[in-house]
Amino acid sequence: MINYTRVAPSLGLIALLVTSCSAPVPPYKNAALPVEDRVKDLVGRMTVEEKAAMLGGGSWMESTPVPRLGIPSIKMADGPLGVRSWAGSSAITNAQKGPAAIVTTVFPSGTAVGATWNPEIAEKQGRAVAQEAKALGRDMVLGPTVNIQRVPIWGRNFEGYGEDPYLAARLGVAYINGMQAEKVIPSVKHYAANNQEFERHRIDETISERALREIYLPAFEAAVKEAKVWAVMNAYNKVNGLYCAESPFLLKDVLKKDWGFQGFVISDWGSTYSTAPTVRAGMDLEMPGGEAARRWLALPATQKDGNDGARLTQEKVLAELKAGAIQQAEIDDSVSRILRVMFQAGLFDSPKTAGGPAVMTPEHRAAAREASLQSIVLLKNDRGVLPFDAAKIHRIAVIGPAAAVAITGGGGSSRVRPTDPVAPLDGIRQRAGSGVEVDYALGVSMEGADPAKDAPAEQAKLRQEAVAAASKADAAVVMVGYSNSLESEGFDRKSMDLPAGQDALIQAVTAANRNTVVVIVAGAPVQVGRWIGRTPAVVDLWFPGQEGGHALADVLFGDASPSGKLPMSWPKELADVAAMASYPGKDLRTEYKEGVYVGYRHFDTHNVTPQFPFGYGLSYAKFDYSGLKVAQSKIKAGETVDVSLDVKNSGSREAAEVVELYVHDVKASIDRPAKELKGFRRVALKAGESKTLSFRLDASALSFWSPEKKAWVAEPGAFEVLVGASSRDIRLKGGFELTE
Repeated sequence: MINYTRVAPSLGLIALLVTSCSAPVPPYKNAALPVEDRVKDLVGRMTVEEKAAMLGGGSWMESTPVPRLGIPSIKMADGPLGVRSWAGSSAITNAQKGPAAIVTTVFPSGTAVGATWNPEIAEKQGRAVAQEAKALGRDMVLGPTVNIQRVPIWGRNFEGYGEDPYLAARLGVAYINGMQAEKVIPSVKHYAANNQEFERHRIDETISERALREIYLPAFEAAVKEAKVWAVMNAYNKVNGLYCAESPFLLKDVLKKDWGFQGFVISDWGSTYSTAPTVRAGMDLEMPGGEAARRWLALPATQKDGNDGARLTQEKVLAELKAGAIQQAEIDDSVSRILRVMFQAGLFDSPKTAGGPAVMTPEHRAAAREASLQSIVLLKNDRGVLPFDAAKIHRIAVIGPAAAVAITGGGGSSRVRPTDPVAPLDGIRQRAGSGVEVDYALGVSMEGADPAKDAPAEQAKLRQEAVAAASKADAAVVMVGYSNSLESEGFDRKSMDLPAGQDALIQAVTAANRNTVVVIVAGAPVQVGRWIGRTPAVVDLWFPGQEGGHALADVLFGDASPSGKLPMSWPKELADVAAMASYPGKDLRTEYKEGVYVGYRHFDTHNVTPQFPFGYGLSYAKFDYSGLKVAQSKIKAGETVDVSLDVKNSGSREAAEVVELYVHDVKASIDRPAKELKGFRRVALKAGESKTLSFRLDASALSFWSPEKKAWVAEPGAFEVLVGASSRDIRLKGGFELTE
């Protein structure tokens, strides 16, 4: 017998389902509609409380969702060298026994990518990191870093692309394009002028608007105008009296009005110090949030460092709104910006779920190896010590604290954990094969790694072992540099000196073996003056990512010619750097007195000889430059200049060269650098092959920022075009005139 009392509710449920299925889909859920229409519709459906909640984070690495309307959280992960654990602060995720379950491909450091001078490498890295983020169910990666290297000892130099704003812009745009092509949100950082870790939460930097516009902002401007970047992260520091998160000049006037930024501004973790001033300035999303933020902010170490936060919580935002300190339109603008990016990245229509296959793939390992190979800079090569001659080299001694361990990157929030990184010793042994015997000696312990090995007697013993190994070998490779505990976010390096005992090791090994190659593993310049005069070959490996051991072996054995060029000047002494006159500041204040004279702009204009100039790097081949043509001898305002030249590989082997184009304003009404990078091309050439390279210069290549006019100005007059292999190795010169 049928029980009708049980059937009735089922029929009612069916009726309800039919009714709900026939209900119109809200416009914001319609993927066919323009993004702006979807944003407007969704914002109009939100309550004031829901809007206020979205300005603060929901947890350590997730924004606040709105379940009622199906608004998901943005799931974030740190970067930019690879995807890392999002379980908590660096103190947690970098701990030896911390939550290290997130294992991904480790790509070379930013300065290594800078040394490739290759936007294609940057784009590949951005795309690969995005693919791994998606496979782990993450929507956003905190990178790239495009801050300029103002001083060589900034602890976070290794994350950025070097000292030049044009180079940083080209690589930053490429990285962003690669990541956004995969529908993952990049967060270009740190806006603006985060150039030191010393008191980074409290330091107040006095910077002229000209220096900001010409040196510290161009990479961000290119990210916004060219790559249409979806998110910008503000810096911890103050600029001209205001925290970056509270600066209407930086966030509203420049970023959103001048440049037309349509994405959202996200705070660095613990970089907000107020509620109303922060919202009014245009900082859109505070991170972290929720209970994770409260626990972290309560820690004594967090407070000692100067972090602050939990300022844009729902209750605080609503209280300031009620008091009239902020306006509803300001909240709506921030919410609209966040939602706009969420729609663009497909968070509503194609949510990312963990479990994809694209982590640590062979393709990503190959990309990491290619990037490392192209980044290696040959700094010195007397007597043709490199590449190793198979007919003469039968025994190699590999020595040093950076030899048997893979130092993939610097420390802090960009430290990534791989499964099987390739140490230089392993890469050399694998490439050497059975025909070459490879010995190993530690030589000296990495500073701070093992106190028991730091005693003078133990150091002497380790050095003697290294000398004995070098004495028996046909060549010696000395691996020195910094570990991720010595070069890291959170503090600056003490000096340019190599860590304790490494100079003495190099000197001892060089005396024992005339075919000594010194390989430097670090993210920024080091002091080499104590031994470079007696050392025949020097290689800069940077922080090379997980495939650095293979890439180094490729260069040492001649499977590839080194082709990297320095993305920053290497000073002979730290005192030669103009910015050191005001670093790190006094009483939590520092003035950028050097203005635009950062890096080679200072060295080349004021005739200060660096150890190695910007753009420098040797090759196993020889390149000839010829046939410079400047197509237009005169141009009017708004017109462009076409430049071409021929480059020939006159060597006996295939190799790549980076051709650099600089512009010099012959006579300006304002003090300008002797030359400024305005173009570059990386070109691969077979032995004997020639290629013609072309460049186009527009008004931006000729302009300076006028403090009086508060605008970019290209003054009529003569301009020189300088083409060369470094800022100090100019091979060809030409010129043109900008008329009235």
